[in-house]
Amino acid sequence: MNDAMYFVSVDFIDDPNVAGRQYWYVCPFGDVESGDEVLAPLGRHSRLQLGVVRRTRYARDAEAPYPVYMIKSIKDVVKRRQGEYMMYKIIEKRELNPTVTMMDIFAPLVAKKAQPGQFIILRVDEDGERIPLTVAGCNVKAGTVKIIFQVVGATTIKLNHKNVGDSLADFCGPLGRATETEGIKKACIVGGGVGCAIAMPVAQKLHELGCEVHSVTGFRNRDLVILEKEFSECSDKLTVVTDDGSYGRKGVVTEPLKEALESGEKYDMIFAIGPLIMMKFVVATAKPFGVPVTVSMNPIMIDGTGMCGGCRLTVGGKTHFACVDGPDFNGYDVDFDEAMERGRMYADFEMHARDEACNLFKKEAE
Repeated sequence: MNDAMYFVSVDFIDDPNVAGRQYWYVCPFGDVESGDEVLAPLGRHSRLQLGVVRRTRYARDAEAPYPVYMIKSIKDVVKRRQGEYMMYKIIEKRELNPTVTMMDIFAPLVAKKAQPGQFIILRVDEDGERIPLTVAGCNVKAGTVKIIFQVVGATTIKLNHKNVGDSLADFCGPLGRATETEGIKKACIVGGGVGCAIAMPVAQKLHELGCEVHSVTGFRNRDLVILEKEFSECSDKLTVVTDDGSYGRKGVVTEPLKEALESGEKYDMIFAIGPLIMMKFVVATAKPFGVPVTVSMNPIMIDGTGMCGGCRLTVGGKTHFACVDGPDFNGYDVDFDEAMERGRMYADFEMHARDEACNLFKKEAE
């Protein structure tokens, strides 16, 4: 780097361990001023954190506050001194597999409150539909919320076309009841496909609480495997299965679960999160052993606050709303057949909407 560049010193005022100290960063945004709030990497693991700019300096390499190779870069500006927060900005975006994408969204109020098992409802733009996505993690210090979604419908196609620096129209949450993890000493987490994105923060929370965690994750093939590293870090035992045997063990998630139960593993709770048919058979597998099963339901949902009734389920013979009564329920009480039938009601409409979205982006690319 031969040309002059901007450097800024940042004070991480909300972190009691470093508050009052100032750290210098390279700043790729030339119009940053003292008092602006930024996201910057801090510490050995370079985890993003929210801080306030105290000083700015325009200098060449030789005049930099420290050797340039030692100075990290500001990730993003999220609030101008005289303005409002740049809410719902996409801070990070990463493709986990050809059909699943992970994003970190700047939403500090949601990040402060969200717990594993809860969800948000977002709109990509002002004319967009509302879709629910489960919170896959939070960085409270950076004010970011992690979402993981499968590119399967019109709205997720639109969402996937957004890039780092773009913003979403709405990002409402946290909604729903958090997964109950207190008092559980040994648990088995069973995740299927993109449902592993919901299962991961539950496994991480249990691990933090000192619970012994056994995880089983299942995918159709090796190209669709996601979050293996994250699960391995929070699991005492991890089994990955694929339908075709192209990665890990060949089979379905109920097979290693049944083997574990037959071998005498005593779980306080099994958490099953994935396709409805998978959760139904996890419940059937656990039933002979009398092990409690919690399932996470993700039915059709509109407002997310219990007013529309779109997410109704039959649980224990009574009607419940997944958005306010769940999304977690006792697996033995859920009418899975009814839930699967309701989930297919709008399949034709969803396919038409997806085709329209795909055609729209094709025209824009031409």
